[in-house]
Amino acid sequence: MTCLRCAGLMVREQYDNLEFDSGGYEIAGWRCLNCGAIVDPVIATHHHTTHGTEADHFLKQRLKELGMIP
Repeated sequence: MTCLRCAGLMVREQYDNLEFDSGGYEIAGWRCLNCGAIVDPVIATHHHTTHGTEADHFLKQRLKELGMIP
């Protein structure tokens, strides 16, 4: 997986969801080892809707891996 910002290596991480009092609920996401960019389902969806463009191949692949799209 490569970062859209810097083309660096992305690694999968788990993040606590504080919205639900972090009762064991975690969100899967990706973090770039070079620039620190983080992509999770919420960020990816927001990026897609605010830019008004069709998601690129890597974004679609990330959303599939995170279970957000079939």
